[in-house]
Amino acid sequence: MKTKPSAVTLQAIADRTGFSRSSVSLALRGHPSLPAATRDAIRLAADELGYRPNPLIGALMSQLRDQRRERREKREGRARRETIAVISRLASALELNEKLPPGGFYHVLNRALMREAEARGLAVDRFHHDPARMSDERLGEVLKARDIHGVIFFPGRDDAYPNLEYPELDWWRFTTVLIGFNTRREGLHRVVTDYTHDIDTALERIRASGAQRVGFAVAAAQDRATNHAWSSRYLFYQHTLPARRRVPLFSPDDHEMPGSELLAWYRRHRPDVILTAGAHVAGRLAEAGVNVPRDVRLVNLVQRGERGLAGIDPHTEEVGRAAVELLVSMLQSNQRGLAEFPRMIAIKGKWTPGESFPEGEGED
Repeated sequence: MKTKPSAVTLQAIADRTGFSRSSVSLALRGHPSLPAATRDAIRLAADELGYRPNPLIGALMSQLRDQRRERREKREGRARRETIAVISRLASALELNEKLPPGGFYHVLNRALMREAEARGLAVDRFHHDPARMSDERLGEVLKARDIHGVIFFPGRDDAYPNLEYPELDWWRFTTVLIGFNTRREGLHRVVTDYTHDIDTALERIRASGAQRVGFAVAAAQDRATNHAWSSRYLFYQHTLPARRRVPLFSPDDHEMPGSELLAWYRRHRPDVILTAGAHVAGRLAEAGVNVPRDVRLVNLVQRGERGLAGIDPHTEEVGRAAVELLVSMLQSNQRGLAEFPRMIAIKGKWTPGESFPEGEGED
């Protein structure tokens, strides 16, 4: 009978490399306190020896380290919670609290993020990124002084700040998670709404309803925030239709949807159904005397409780929770710096029926 080979221990790696067990442990966790050359040498030796970490032991050791730190801080009379940073591209807390709709994307996302952080015993320091007020270097110094290692990049309004990039940090110091697509920076793990799945789900419902002419009325900034997933899938869908059934997309710069332009587009192309993002289109059509759903049906791609609208619930609260969950997981495994192979978690939405889109209207 073959015997199971014994597991490679930290001591075996220490004996091979000449470093201490504590240095080996730090290197295998990617701790930045060791020089990169030392970490690489220890990892190479571990690979050669066939070392495989035990995830259960790793989780236990992480818990024990947290408990030791908590006991030490209590003895010293300075008990505190681990703090993470949320860096936003919104202009200020005032914009979040007073200028944006309470049930909208930013509020739902922020509320879910804060609740998940609280549930995990984390404190949150918020920063509203404004290079004119605080340089990237200064922000990094503040994070270091506050002993913050975990950072979540919170999205901002592309219509107001289309060229504002997230700050450049000393990435090796931080574990970072990005929410959304609005950055050109590479190497960040991210959590997003699965916009491609969501519009495909909506189009499948629309096709099944027998609609012949489908329109798309979404502000340019909203589509840009989806990484153009909405418009690209819509145009692909249009490409599959006969020319007589195609409707050009309506994507103005004005987030509020200019009523006269929207109405002119609607009257010229006469869609049976319009894909929208929010309640602005419904409001503009109602102001012009267009009856929904008698004259035209509407499908809201971001249906978060708008009265009477059918569409896709994107489960934005799950995006916020998943961002904190991912950050905590990466902090526990000491993953810092920009990733060579960044990963993306995509949260799928779900169809929500509503008065604006009565189903079973006919067949293709």
